[in-house]
Amino acid sequence: MTVTREEAQHNPSYDLSLHSTPIGIQAATDFGSSLPKDRRYTLYNTYFERARETADAIRRGILDTGGRAEMGGVIPCKTQIKPEANVIWAKRQKWFPEDGGYNVTCQWIAGLRPSASLKPSSEYSSEMAKIAVENLRGVSSDGLHLYVSHDDWVQVLLFHWFGVPPQLGGLRFLDGFLMQPLDGGVRVWFRGGCDVYDYPYWWPR
Repeated sequence: MTVTREEAQHNPSYDLSLHSTPIGIQAATDFGSSLPKDRRYTLYNTYFERARETADAIRRGILDTGGRAEMGGVIPCKTQIKPEANVIWAKRQKWFPEDGGYNVTCQWIAGLRPSASLKPSSEYSSEMAKIAVENLRGVSSDGLHLYVSHDDWVQVLLFHWFGVPPQLGGLRFLDGFLMQPLDGGVRVWFRGGCDVYDYPYWWPR
Protein backbone atom coordinates (compact mmCIF):
# COMPACT_ATOMS: atom_id res chain seq x y z
CA MET A 1 0.00 0.00 0.00
CA THR A 2 1.21 3.49 -0.85
CA VAL A 3 -0.20 6.70 0.59
CA THR A 4 0.20 9.82 -1.52
CA ARG A 5 1.33 13.12 -0.05
CA GLU A 6 -2.09 14.62 -0.80
CA GLU A 7 -3.84 11.82 1.10
CA ALA A 8 -1.37 12.11 3.94
CA GLN A 9 -2.05 15.82 4.39
CA HIS A 10 -5.70 15.04 5.22
CA ASN A 11 -4.91 12.12 7.52
CA PRO A 12 -4.44 13.26 11.14
CA SER A 13 -2.22 10.24 11.84
CA TYR A 14 -0.25 10.31 8.59
CA ASP A 15 3.02 10.56 10.45
CA LEU A 16 2.53 6.99 11.66
CA SER A 17 0.56 5.39 8.84
CA LEU A 18 2.39 6.65 5.75
CA HIS A 19 3.81 3.62 3.94
CA SER A 20 6.91 3.17 1.82
CA THR A 21 6.60 3.28 -1.95
CA PRO A 22 7.56 0.28 -4.13
CA ILE A 23 10.54 2.29 -5.40
CA GLY A 24 11.64 2.96 -1.83
CA ILE A 25 11.33 -0.71 -0.84
CA GLN A 26 13.39 -1.77 -3.86
CA ALA A 27 16.05 0.85 -3.10
CA ALA A 28 16.26 -0.36 0.51
CA THR A 29 16.55 -3.98 -0.63
CA ASP A 30 19.32 -3.06 -3.06
CA PHE A 31 21.08 -1.16 -0.29
CA GLY A 32 20.98 -4.21 1.95
CA SER A 33 22.31 -6.49 -0.78
CA SER A 34 25.28 -4.13 -1.30
CA LEU A 35 26.46 -4.25 2.34
CA PRO A 36 29.57 -6.27 3.29
CA LYS A 37 28.81 -9.89 4.16
CA ASP A 38 31.35 -10.21 6.98
CA ARG A 39 29.11 -8.42 9.51
CA ARG A 40 26.27 -9.53 11.73
CA TYR A 41 23.55 -6.89 11.26
CA THR A 42 20.82 -5.89 13.67
CA LEU A 43 18.25 -3.43 12.35
CA TYR A 44 16.21 -1.08 14.51
CA ASN A 45 13.44 1.23 13.34
CA THR A 46 11.31 4.04 14.70
CA TYR A 47 7.63 3.56 15.48
CA PHE A 48 6.64 4.81 12.01
CA GLU A 49 5.35 2.04 9.76
CA ARG A 50 7.43 3.14 6.77
CA ALA A 51 10.59 2.93 8.90
CA ARG A 52 9.81 -0.68 9.80
CA GLU A 53 9.17 -1.49 6.13
CA THR A 54 12.48 0.07 5.13
CA ALA A 55 14.41 -1.78 7.84
CA ASP A 56 12.83 -5.10 6.84
CA ALA A 57 13.63 -4.49 3.17
CA ILE A 58 17.28 -3.83 4.05
CA ARG A 59 17.31 -7.03 6.12
CA ARG A 60 15.89 -9.04 3.23
CA GLY A 61 18.51 -7.58 0.91
CA ILE A 62 21.26 -8.70 3.27
CA LEU A 63 19.79 -12.20 3.59
CA ASP A 64 19.26 -12.53 -0.17
CA THR A 65 23.00 -12.29 -0.74
CA GLY A 66 24.01 -14.69 2.02
CA GLY A 67 24.52 -12.19 4.83
CA ARG A 68 23.36 -12.36 8.45
CA ALA A 69 20.70 -9.95 9.66
CA GLU A 70 17.89 -9.75 12.17
CA MET A 71 15.33 -7.19 13.27
CA GLY A 72 16.08 -5.60 16.64
CA GLY A 73 12.66 -4.06 17.12
CA VAL A 74 11.27 -0.57 17.60
CA ILE A 75 13.58 2.11 18.97
CA PRO A 76 12.08 2.91 22.41
CA CYS A 77 12.17 6.65 21.91
CA LYS A 78 9.45 9.02 20.71
CA THR A 79 9.90 12.66 19.85
CA GLN A 80 6.24 13.59 19.63
CA ILE A 81 4.35 14.42 22.81
CA LYS A 82 1.10 15.39 21.09
CA PRO A 83 1.15 14.00 17.50
CA GLU A 84 -2.02 15.84 16.46
CA ALA A 85 -0.59 19.22 17.52
CA ASN A 86 2.65 18.43 15.70
CA VAL A 87 0.72 17.57 12.51
CA ILE A 88 -1.13 20.90 12.66
CA TRP A 89 2.17 22.75 13.04
CA ALA A 90 3.75 20.72 10.22
CA LYS A 91 0.92 21.60 7.82
CA ARG A 92 1.38 25.30 8.55
CA GLN A 93 5.09 24.93 7.78
CA LYS A 94 4.35 23.21 4.44
CA TRP A 95 5.39 19.69 5.40
CA PHE A 96 7.55 17.66 2.99
CA PRO A 97 9.72 20.69 2.18
CA GLU A 98 11.93 20.71 -0.86
CA ASP A 99 14.94 21.57 1.33
CA GLY A 100 15.09 17.98 2.59
CA GLY A 101 14.06 18.92 6.11
CA TYR A 102 16.72 21.58 6.68
CA ASN A 103 14.43 24.32 8.01
CA VAL A 104 12.37 21.91 10.11
CA THR A 105 15.56 20.56 11.71
CA CYS A 106 16.94 24.04 12.40
CA GLN A 107 13.66 25.09 14.00
CA TRP A 108 13.71 22.01 16.22
CA ILE A 109 17.29 22.59 17.38
CA ALA A 110 16.56 26.29 18.00
CA GLY A 111 13.51 25.47 20.12
CA LEU A 112 11.08 27.04 17.64
CA ARG A 113 8.85 24.00 17.32
CA PRO A 114 5.98 23.71 19.86
CA SER A 115 7.41 22.37 23.12
CA ALA A 116 3.99 21.02 24.08
CA SER A 117 3.96 18.71 21.05
CA LEU A 118 7.64 17.85 20.52
CA LYS A 119 10.36 17.01 23.01
CA PRO A 120 13.53 19.16 22.91
CA SER A 121 16.13 17.97 20.43
CA SER A 122 18.83 17.77 23.13
CA GLU A 123 16.63 15.49 25.25
CA TYR A 124 15.93 13.24 22.28
CA SER A 125 19.66 13.08 21.44
CA SER A 126 20.55 12.11 25.00
CA GLU A 127 17.93 9.33 25.00
CA MET A 128 19.21 7.99 21.68
CA ALA A 129 22.79 7.93 22.99
CA LYS A 130 21.71 5.79 25.95
CA ILE A 131 19.79 3.43 23.66
CA ALA A 132 22.69 3.03 21.22
CA VAL A 133 25.22 2.39 24.00
CA GLU A 134 22.96 -0.12 25.74
CA ASN A 135 22.34 -2.00 22.49
CA LEU A 136 26.09 -2.33 21.95
CA ARG A 137 26.73 -4.03 25.28
CA GLY A 138 27.89 -7.59 24.70
CA VAL A 139 27.87 -7.30 20.92
CA SER A 140 30.47 -9.37 19.07
CA SER A 141 33.27 -7.61 17.17
CA ASP A 142 31.55 -8.31 13.84
CA GLY A 143 28.26 -6.75 14.96
CA LEU A 144 26.88 -3.71 13.16
CA HIS A 145 23.67 -1.94 14.13
CA LEU A 146 21.54 -0.09 11.59
CA TYR A 147 18.99 2.47 12.77
CA VAL A 148 16.27 3.41 10.29
CA SER A 149 15.06 6.85 11.29
CA HIS A 150 14.08 10.19 9.72
CA ASP A 151 15.88 13.16 8.20
CA ASP A 152 15.41 15.60 11.07
CA TRP A 153 16.13 12.93 13.69
CA VAL A 154 19.44 12.02 12.04
CA GLN A 155 20.53 15.64 11.60
CA VAL A 156 19.72 16.42 15.22
CA LEU A 157 21.96 13.53 16.34
CA LEU A 158 24.78 14.76 14.13
CA PHE A 159 24.44 18.19 15.73
CA HIS A 160 24.16 17.23 19.40
CA TRP A 161 26.55 14.26 19.27
CA PHE A 162 29.31 15.66 17.05
CA GLY A 163 28.61 19.36 16.46
CA VAL A 164 27.87 18.83 12.76
CA PRO A 165 25.31 21.47 11.67
CA PRO A 166 22.20 20.58 9.64
CA GLN A 167 22.93 20.16 5.95
CA LEU A 168 21.60 22.89 3.67
CA GLY A 169 20.13 20.33 1.29
CA GLY A 170 18.83 18.19 4.12
CA LEU A 171 19.01 14.40 4.07
CA ARG A 172 17.44 12.12 1.53
CA PHE A 173 16.29 8.50 1.56
CA LEU A 174 18.99 6.08 2.83
CA ASP A 175 21.28 8.99 3.70
CA GLY A 176 22.98 9.00 7.10
CA PHE A 177 26.23 8.49 8.99
CA LEU A 178 28.31 5.60 10.29
CA MET A 179 30.02 5.70 13.67
CA GLN A 180 32.52 3.49 15.50
CA PRO A 181 32.91 3.95 19.29
CA LEU A 182 36.54 4.12 20.41
CA ASP A 183 38.18 4.40 23.83
CA GLY A 184 39.19 8.02 23.28
CA GLY A 185 36.36 9.22 21.06
CA VAL A 186 34.09 8.15 18.25
CA ARG A 187 35.01 7.80 14.59
CA VAL A 188 32.33 9.12 12.24
CA TRP A 189 31.93 8.70 8.50
CA PHE A 190 29.59 11.14 6.80
CA ARG A 191 29.33 11.99 3.10
CA GLY A 192 32.79 10.91 2.11
CA GLY A 193 34.55 12.37 5.15
CA CYS A 194 35.88 10.68 8.27
CA ASP A 195 36.69 12.37 11.61
CA VAL A 196 37.18 11.37 15.23
CA TYR A 197 35.13 13.37 17.74
CA ASP A 198 35.22 13.65 21.50
CA TYR A 199 32.21 12.21 23.26
CA PRO A 200 29.81 14.83 24.60
CA TYR A 201 30.31 15.29 28.34
CA TRP A 202 26.88 13.76 28.98
CA TRP A 203 27.53 10.68 26.87
CA PRO A 204 26.64 7.44 28.73
CA ARG A 205 29.59 5.32 29.83
